[in-house]
Amino acid sequence: MSEMKISGDTIVEVHNIETYQSNDNDSITIRRIGTSDYLLFDVNTLNLYNSFSSNKSIAELALINSDHDYQIEDIIEFVDVLLDAGFIKTIDGQKISESLTDNPNLNVEPSKFYSLIFGKVAWTIYIFSMFANLYLFFTFETLRPKGSDFFVSNSGIISILIIIISTWIVIFFHEYGHICAAKSVGIGAKVKWGYRLVFLVLETEVADIWSVSRRKRYGIYLAGIAWTSILILFCALMQFYFLNEFVIKILKFAILMQLQTIVFQTLLFLRTDLYYVLINFLKIDDLNESMKYIFKNVLTLQFHKVSTKLNNLSAKERKVVKIYSVCSLIGILVSLYLFFVIDIPIALYSVKQTLEKTLRDPLFSISYWDGIAMGTLTLCPIVILIVYVLIDLRKRTVKGNI
Repeated sequence: MSEMKISGDTIVEVHNIETYQSNDNDSITIRRIGTSDYLLFDVNTLNLYNSFSSNKSIAELALINSDHDYQIEDIIEFVDVLLDAGFIKTIDGQKISESLTDNPNLNVEPSKFYSLIFGKVAWTIYIFSMFANLYLFFTFETLRPKGSDFFVSNSGIISILIIIISTWIVIFFHEYGHICAAKSVGIGAKVKWGYRLVFLVLETEVADIWSVSRRKRYGIYLAGIAWTSILILFCALMQFYFLNEFVIKILKFAILMQLQTIVFQTLLFLRTDLYYVLINFLKIDDLNESMKYIFKNVLTLQFHKVSTKLNNLSAKERKVVKIYSVCSLIGILVSLYLFFVIDIPIALYSVKQTLEKTLRDPLFSISYWDGIAMGTLTLCPIVILIVYVLIDLRKRTVKGNI
Protein backbone atom coordinates (compact mmCIF):
# COMPACT_ATOMS: atom_id res chain seq x y z
CA MET A 1 0.00 0.00 0.00
CA SER A 2 2.74 2.44 0.91
CA GLU A 3 6.38 2.86 1.80
CA MET A 4 5.38 2.43 5.44
CA LYS A 5 4.90 -1.32 5.71
CA ILE A 6 1.78 -2.27 7.62
CA SER A 7 1.98 -5.70 9.22
CA GLY A 8 0.65 -7.64 12.16
CA ASP A 9 3.06 -5.78 14.46
CA THR A 10 1.79 -2.35 13.40
CA ILE A 11 0.01 -0.22 16.01
CA VAL A 12 -2.64 2.12 14.60
CA GLU A 13 -4.30 5.04 16.37
CA VAL A 14 -7.54 6.46 15.00
CA HIS A 15 -9.31 9.80 15.40
CA ASN A 16 -12.20 10.45 17.75
CA ILE A 17 -15.61 10.00 16.22
CA GLU A 18 -19.27 10.60 16.89
CA THR A 19 -21.86 8.00 15.93
CA TYR A 20 -25.32 8.29 14.49
CA GLN A 21 -27.76 5.37 14.59
CA SER A 22 -30.24 5.37 11.71
CA ASN A 23 -33.80 4.34 12.42
CA ASP A 24 -34.42 2.77 9.02
CA ASN A 25 -31.58 0.22 8.98
CA ASP A 26 -28.96 -1.43 11.16
CA SER A 27 -26.02 0.62 9.91
CA ILE A 28 -24.21 3.09 12.14
CA THR A 29 -22.80 6.30 10.68
CA ILE A 30 -19.53 7.51 12.16
CA ARG A 31 -18.22 11.05 11.66
CA ARG A 32 -14.67 12.12 12.31
CA ILE A 33 -14.70 14.89 14.92
CA GLY A 34 -14.01 18.29 13.37
CA THR A 35 -14.97 17.23 9.84
CA SER A 36 -17.93 16.14 7.78
CA ASP A 37 -16.13 12.93 6.70
CA TYR A 38 -18.21 9.88 7.49
CA LEU A 39 -18.36 6.11 7.02
CA LEU A 40 -21.07 3.51 7.53
CA PHE A 41 -20.32 0.64 9.92
CA ASP A 42 -22.15 -2.28 11.42
CA VAL A 43 -21.80 -2.99 15.16
CA ASN A 44 -18.83 -5.37 14.73
CA THR A 45 -16.92 -2.94 12.50
CA LEU A 46 -17.55 -0.12 14.98
CA ASN A 47 -16.19 -2.28 17.80
CA LEU A 48 -13.12 -3.05 15.69
CA TYR A 49 -12.61 0.68 15.07
CA ASN A 50 -12.89 1.47 18.78
CA SER A 51 -10.39 -1.30 19.60
CA PHE A 52 -7.64 0.66 17.82
CA SER A 53 -7.58 3.00 20.84
CA SER A 54 -6.26 0.14 23.04
CA ASN A 55 -2.66 0.63 21.83
CA LYS A 56 -2.49 -2.99 20.63
CA SER A 57 -0.92 -4.33 17.45
CA ILE A 58 -2.98 -5.50 14.50
CA ALA A 59 -2.12 -9.12 15.35
CA GLU A 60 -3.41 -8.63 18.90
CA LEU A 61 -6.59 -7.00 17.58
CA ALA A 62 -7.13 -9.95 15.22
CA LEU A 63 -6.89 -12.28 18.22
CA ILE A 64 -9.30 -10.16 20.27
CA ASN A 65 -11.81 -10.03 17.37
CA SER A 66 -11.37 -13.65 16.29
CA ASP A 67 -15.01 -14.37 17.19
CA HIS A 68 -16.01 -12.19 14.22
CA ASP A 69 -13.57 -13.92 11.84
CA TYR A 70 -11.31 -10.87 11.49
CA GLN A 71 -7.92 -12.04 10.22
CA ILE A 72 -4.75 -9.93 10.17
CA GLU A 73 -5.18 -9.39 6.41
CA ASP A 74 -8.76 -8.19 6.94
CA ILE A 75 -7.69 -5.62 9.54
CA ILE A 76 -4.83 -4.38 7.33
CA GLU A 77 -7.36 -3.91 4.53
CA PHE A 78 -9.63 -2.06 6.98
CA VAL A 79 -6.70 0.22 7.90
CA ASP A 80 -6.27 0.98 4.17
CA VAL A 81 -9.92 2.08 4.00
CA LEU A 82 -9.56 4.25 7.11
CA LEU A 83 -6.36 5.79 5.78
CA ASP A 84 -8.01 6.74 2.48
CA ALA A 85 -10.96 8.21 4.37
CA GLY A 86 -8.72 10.28 6.68
CA PHE A 87 -9.60 8.51 9.94
CA ILE A 88 -6.04 7.42 10.86
CA LYS A 89 -4.20 9.55 13.43
CA THR A 90 -0.89 7.71 13.80
CA ILE A 91 0.80 4.54 12.53
CA ASP A 92 3.50 3.17 14.84
CA GLY A 93 3.67 6.57 16.50
CA GLN A 94 4.18 8.47 13.24
CA LYS A 95 1.59 11.22 12.83
CA ILE A 96 -0.62 10.82 9.80
CA SER A 97 -3.08 13.67 10.39
CA GLU A 98 -3.92 16.15 13.14
CA SER A 99 -6.83 15.80 15.53
CA LEU A 100 -9.37 18.56 15.06
CA THR A 101 -11.65 20.45 17.39
CA ASP A 102 -15.26 19.65 16.67
CA ASN A 103 -17.04 22.29 14.64
CA PRO A 104 -20.77 22.68 14.16
CA ASN A 105 -22.04 20.64 11.24
CA LEU A 106 -23.15 22.40 8.08
CA ASN A 107 -26.69 22.38 9.46
CA VAL A 108 -28.87 25.34 8.59
CA GLU A 109 -32.27 26.40 9.82
CA PRO A 110 -34.94 25.25 7.33
CA SER A 111 -36.95 28.19 6.00
CA LYS A 112 -40.52 28.30 4.69
CA PHE A 113 -39.19 29.27 1.26
CA TYR A 114 -37.04 26.13 0.85
CA SER A 115 -39.75 23.94 2.35
CA LEU A 116 -42.22 25.41 -0.14
CA ILE A 117 -40.13 24.84 -3.28
CA PHE A 118 -39.53 21.24 -2.25
CA GLY A 119 -42.90 20.46 -0.73
CA LYS A 120 -45.53 18.05 -2.06
CA VAL A 121 -47.07 20.65 -4.40
CA ALA A 122 -43.66 21.54 -5.84
CA TRP A 123 -42.79 17.88 -6.51
CA THR A 124 -46.13 17.44 -8.26
CA ILE A 125 -45.13 20.30 -10.57
CA TYR A 126 -41.67 18.82 -11.16
CA ILE A 127 -43.13 15.42 -12.11
CA PHE A 128 -45.72 17.14 -14.35
CA SER A 129 -42.92 19.03 -16.15
CA MET A 130 -41.22 15.73 -17.08
CA PHE A 131 -44.38 14.40 -18.75
CA ALA A 132 -45.04 17.80 -20.33
CA ASN A 133 -41.59 17.77 -21.93
CA LEU A 134 -42.18 14.31 -23.38
CA TYR A 135 -45.53 15.46 -24.76
CA LEU A 136 -44.06 18.58 -26.38
CA PHE A 137 -41.13 16.73 -27.97
CA PHE A 138 -43.45 14.01 -29.29
CA THR A 139 -46.10 16.42 -30.60
CA PHE A 140 -44.00 19.27 -32.04
CA GLU A 141 -41.21 18.20 -34.38
CA THR A 142 -39.60 21.68 -34.29
CA LEU A 143 -38.98 21.28 -30.55
CA ARG A 144 -37.19 17.95 -30.81
CA PRO A 145 -33.47 18.40 -30.07
CA LYS A 146 -31.01 17.74 -32.91
CA GLY A 147 -27.22 17.64 -33.12
CA SER A 148 -27.26 20.82 -35.24
CA ASP A 149 -28.66 22.71 -32.23
CA PHE A 150 -25.13 22.80 -30.85
CA PHE A 151 -24.09 25.30 -33.54
CA VAL A 152 -25.64 28.55 -32.35
CA SER A 153 -23.66 30.92 -34.61
CA ASN A 154 -21.19 30.84 -37.47
CA SER A 155 -18.94 33.10 -35.45
CA GLY A 156 -16.54 31.30 -33.12
CA ILE A 157 -16.38 34.21 -30.66
CA ILE A 158 -20.17 34.50 -30.39
CA SER A 159 -20.53 30.71 -30.14
CA ILE A 160 -18.02 30.38 -27.33
CA LEU A 161 -19.66 33.19 -25.34
CA ILE A 162 -23.13 31.68 -25.74
CA ILE A 163 -21.90 28.16 -24.96
CA ILE A 164 -20.07 29.30 -21.83
CA ILE A 165 -22.94 31.45 -20.53
CA SER A 166 -25.66 28.89 -21.36
CA THR A 167 -23.67 26.01 -19.91
CA TRP A 168 -23.00 27.86 -16.68
CA ILE A 169 -26.69 28.78 -16.31
CA VAL A 170 -27.72 25.15 -16.89
CA ILE A 171 -25.12 23.79 -14.46
CA PHE A 172 -25.85 26.43 -11.83
CA PHE A 173 -29.59 25.75 -12.02
CA HIS A 174 -29.05 22.00 -11.63
CA GLU A 175 -26.61 22.27 -8.71
CA TYR A 176 -28.58 25.02 -6.98
CA GLY A 177 -31.53 22.64 -6.95
CA HIS A 178 -29.47 20.25 -4.79
CA ILE A 179 -28.45 23.11 -2.47
CA CYS A 180 -32.04 24.30 -1.97
CA ALA A 181 -33.25 20.73 -1.39
CA ALA A 182 -30.55 20.22 1.24
CA LYS A 183 -31.52 23.46 2.97
CA SER A 184 -35.17 22.40 2.93
CA VAL A 185 -34.31 19.56 5.34
CA GLY A 186 -31.92 21.63 7.45
CA ILE A 187 -28.46 20.70 6.14
CA GLY A 188 -25.93 22.68 4.12
CA ALA A 189 -24.22 21.98 0.81
CA LYS A 190 -21.43 23.38 -1.34
CA VAL A 191 -20.46 23.14 -5.00
CA LYS A 192 -16.99 22.04 -6.11
CA TRP A 193 -15.10 20.84 -9.18
CA GLY A 194 -14.30 17.18 -9.65
CA TYR A 195 -13.91 14.53 -12.32
CA ARG A 196 -15.49 11.20 -13.12
CA LEU A 197 -13.36 8.73 -15.10
CA VAL A 198 -12.38 11.08 -17.98
CA PHE A 199 -15.11 13.70 -17.54
CA LEU A 200 -14.79 17.07 -15.81
CA VAL A 201 -17.83 17.72 -13.58
CA LEU A 202 -19.23 20.30 -11.20
CA GLU A 203 -20.80 18.57 -8.20
CA THR A 204 -22.68 19.46 -5.04
CA GLU A 205 -21.23 18.07 -1.84
CA VAL A 206 -23.85 17.39 0.83
CA ALA A 207 -21.52 16.07 3.50
CA ASP A 208 -24.13 15.77 6.27
CA ILE A 209 -26.79 13.99 4.20
CA TRP A 210 -26.33 10.92 6.43
CA SER A 211 -27.97 12.89 9.27
CA VAL A 212 -31.41 12.82 7.57
CA SER A 213 -33.62 9.82 6.89
CA ARG A 214 -33.30 7.85 3.68
CA ARG A 215 -36.77 9.02 2.61
CA LYS A 216 -35.67 12.67 2.74
CA ARG A 217 -32.45 11.95 0.86
CA TYR A 218 -34.37 11.15 -2.34
CA GLY A 219 -35.48 14.77 -2.63
CA ILE A 220 -31.88 16.00 -2.37
CA TYR A 221 -30.57 13.50 -4.92
CA LEU A 222 -33.37 14.15 -7.46
CA ALA A 223 -33.58 17.94 -6.99
CA GLY A 224 -31.09 18.68 -9.78
CA ILE A 225 -32.98 16.58 -12.34
CA ALA A 226 -36.28 18.11 -11.18
CA TRP A 227 -35.04 21.66 -11.73
CA THR A 228 -33.42 20.70 -15.02
CA SER A 229 -36.80 19.38 -16.19
CA ILE A 230 -38.47 22.67 -15.24
CA LEU A 231 -35.83 24.65 -17.18
CA ILE A 232 -36.26 22.40 -20.24
CA LEU A 233 -40.01 23.04 -20.15
CA PHE A 234 -39.42 26.79 -19.86
CA CYS A 235 -37.02 26.81 -22.84
CA ALA A 236 -39.44 24.71 -24.92
CA LEU A 237 -42.46 26.94 -24.17
CA MET A 238 -40.49 30.14 -24.86
CA GLN A 239 -39.97 28.98 -28.44
CA PHE A 240 -43.69 29.56 -29.04
CA TYR A 241 -43.39 33.20 -27.98
CA PHE A 242 -40.08 34.27 -29.52
CA LEU A 243 -39.89 34.78 -33.28
CA ASN A 244 -36.25 35.81 -33.36
CA GLU A 245 -34.27 32.95 -34.95
CA PHE A 246 -31.13 33.68 -32.93
CA VAL A 247 -33.02 33.53 -29.59
CA ILE A 248 -34.68 30.26 -30.64
CA LYS A 249 -31.23 28.80 -31.44
CA ILE A 250 -30.05 29.70 -27.93
CA LEU A 251 -33.14 28.07 -26.40
CA LYS A 252 -32.60 24.93 -28.49
CA PHE A 253 -28.95 24.78 -27.44
CA ALA A 254 -29.96 25.12 -23.77
CA ILE A 255 -32.40 22.21 -24.14
CA LEU A 256 -29.73 20.09 -25.83
CA MET A 257 -27.26 20.77 -23.01
CA GLN A 258 -29.82 19.88 -20.34
CA LEU A 259 -30.86 16.66 -22.05
CA GLN A 260 -27.19 15.68 -22.17
CA THR A 261 -27.04 16.36 -18.43
CA ILE A 262 -29.99 14.03 -17.83
CA VAL A 263 -28.53 11.30 -20.08
CA PHE A 264 -25.23 11.65 -18.19
CA GLN A 265 -27.11 10.74 -15.00
CA THR A 266 -27.69 7.21 -16.34
CA LEU A 267 -23.93 6.52 -16.19
CA LEU A 268 -24.25 5.23 -12.64
CA PHE A 269 -20.60 4.17 -12.34
CA LEU A 270 -19.68 7.89 -12.50
CA ARG A 271 -21.49 8.40 -9.15
CA THR A 272 -24.26 10.51 -10.64
CA ASP A 273 -27.46 11.62 -8.91
CA LEU A 274 -29.24 8.43 -9.99
CA TYR A 275 -26.37 6.36 -8.59
CA TYR A 276 -27.01 7.83 -5.14
CA VAL A 277 -30.74 7.21 -5.57
CA LEU A 278 -29.94 3.55 -6.31
CA ILE A 279 -27.65 2.98 -3.31
CA ASN A 280 -30.14 4.80 -1.08
CA PHE A 281 -32.90 2.47 -2.30
CA LEU A 282 -30.77 -0.68 -1.99
CA LYS A 283 -29.36 0.47 1.39
CA ILE A 284 -25.84 -0.40 0.25
CA ASP A 285 -23.17 1.96 1.52
CA ASP A 286 -21.08 2.30 -1.63
CA LEU A 287 -21.59 0.18 -4.73
CA ASN A 288 -18.58 1.71 -6.47
CA GLU A 289 -16.26 0.88 -3.57
CA SER A 290 -17.51 -2.72 -3.48
CA MET A 291 -17.12 -2.89 -7.26
CA LYS A 292 -13.45 -1.85 -6.91
CA TYR A 293 -12.77 -4.87 -4.69
CA ILE A 294 -14.32 -7.20 -7.26
CA PHE A 295 -12.27 -5.63 -10.08
CA LYS A 296 -9.15 -5.86 -7.92
CA ASN A 297 -9.75 -9.57 -7.28
CA VAL A 298 -10.38 -10.28 -10.96
CA LEU A 299 -7.39 -8.27 -12.23
CA THR A 300 -5.08 -10.03 -9.76
CA LEU A 301 -6.64 -13.40 -10.71
CA GLN A 302 -7.86 -13.87 -7.13
CA PHE A 303 -11.35 -14.84 -8.25
CA HIS A 304 -12.36 -16.46 -4.97
CA LYS A 305 -10.91 -13.81 -2.64
CA VAL A 306 -13.58 -11.80 -0.80
CA SER A 307 -12.61 -8.64 1.06
CA THR A 308 -13.83 -7.51 4.49
CA LYS A 309 -16.01 -4.97 2.68
CA LEU A 310 -17.81 -7.68 0.69
CA ASN A 311 -17.99 -10.01 3.68
CA ASN A 312 -20.10 -7.41 5.48
CA LEU A 313 -22.71 -7.59 2.71
CA SER A 314 -25.55 -10.07 2.65
CA ALA A 315 -25.74 -12.67 -0.13
CA LYS A 316 -28.42 -10.58 -1.86
CA GLU A 317 -26.33 -7.41 -1.65
CA ARG A 318 -23.28 -9.22 -2.97
CA LYS A 319 -25.32 -10.43 -5.95
CA VAL A 320 -26.44 -6.84 -6.64
CA VAL A 321 -22.81 -5.67 -6.49
CA LYS A 322 -21.75 -8.35 -9.01
CA ILE A 323 -24.53 -7.38 -11.46
CA TYR A 324 -23.71 -3.70 -11.00
CA SER A 325 -20.00 -4.41 -11.60
CA VAL A 326 -20.69 -6.15 -14.92
CA CYS A 327 -22.97 -3.31 -16.10
CA SER A 328 -20.44 -0.70 -14.95
CA LEU A 329 -17.60 -2.44 -16.78
CA ILE A 330 -19.60 -2.28 -20.01
CA GLY A 331 -20.40 1.39 -19.37
CA ILE A 332 -16.76 2.21 -18.60
CA LEU A 333 -15.54 0.54 -21.79
CA VAL A 334 -18.17 2.34 -23.90
CA SER A 335 -17.37 5.70 -22.27
CA LEU A 336 -13.63 5.27 -22.81
CA TYR A 337 -14.28 4.26 -26.43
CA LEU A 338 -16.40 7.38 -27.04
CA PHE A 339 -13.80 9.57 -25.32
CA PHE A 340 -10.74 8.31 -27.19
CA VAL A 341 -12.36 7.46 -30.53
CA ILE A 342 -14.77 10.40 -30.83
CA ASP A 343 -14.08 13.20 -28.32
CA ILE A 344 -10.28 13.28 -28.64
CA PRO A 345 -10.29 13.20 -32.49
CA ILE A 346 -12.87 16.04 -32.51
CA ALA A 347 -10.66 18.03 -30.14
CA LEU A 348 -7.58 17.40 -32.29
CA TYR A 349 -9.51 18.37 -35.42
CA SER A 350 -10.64 21.62 -33.76
CA VAL A 351 -7.05 22.41 -32.75
CA LYS A 352 -5.89 21.67 -36.30
CA GLN A 353 -8.55 23.98 -37.72
CA THR A 354 -7.55 26.65 -35.22
CA LEU A 355 -3.90 26.46 -36.25
CA GLU A 356 -4.80 26.59 -39.93
CA LYS A 357 -6.99 29.65 -39.39
CA THR A 358 -4.49 31.54 -37.28
CA LEU A 359 -1.67 30.84 -39.75
CA ARG A 360 -3.76 31.61 -42.84
CA ASP A 361 -5.85 34.60 -41.77
CA PRO A 362 -4.54 38.11 -41.11
CA LEU A 363 -3.38 38.78 -37.56
CA PHE A 364 -6.15 40.20 -35.32
CA SER A 365 -8.84 39.72 -37.98
CA ILE A 366 -12.29 38.47 -36.95
CA SER A 367 -11.67 35.04 -38.49
CA TYR A 368 -8.31 34.89 -36.66
CA TRP A 369 -10.00 35.45 -33.29
CA ASP A 370 -12.77 33.01 -34.26
CA GLY A 371 -10.12 30.33 -34.59
CA ILE A 372 -8.55 31.26 -31.27
CA ALA A 373 -11.97 31.19 -29.57
CA MET A 374 -12.90 27.74 -30.87
CA GLY A 375 -9.48 26.33 -29.99
CA THR A 376 -9.80 27.72 -26.46
CA LEU A 377 -13.29 26.25 -26.07
CA THR A 378 -11.98 22.84 -27.11
CA LEU A 379 -8.82 22.80 -25.00
CA CYS A 380 -9.98 24.44 -21.74
CA PRO A 381 -12.06 21.50 -20.41
CA ILE A 382 -9.26 19.06 -21.31
CA VAL A 383 -6.62 21.21 -19.58
CA ILE A 384 -8.77 21.62 -16.44
CA LEU A 385 -9.45 17.86 -16.39
CA ILE A 386 -5.71 17.10 -16.61
CA VAL A 387 -4.99 19.56 -13.79
CA TYR A 388 -7.57 17.96 -11.48
CA VAL A 389 -6.35 14.44 -12.30
CA LEU A 390 -2.76 15.48 -11.50
CA ILE A 391 -3.84 17.11 -8.22
CA ASP A 392 -5.76 13.96 -7.26
CA LEU A 393 -2.82 11.71 -8.17
CA ARG A 394 -0.51 13.92 -6.10
CA LYS A 395 -2.81 13.58 -3.08
CA ARG A 396 -2.91 9.81 -3.53
CA THR A 397 0.90 9.71 -3.87
CA VAL A 398 1.32 11.72 -0.66
CA LYS A 399 -1.00 9.30 1.15
CA GLY A 400 0.83 6.34 -0.35
CA ASN A 401 4.21 7.66 0.80
CA ILE A 402 3.16 8.04 4.42
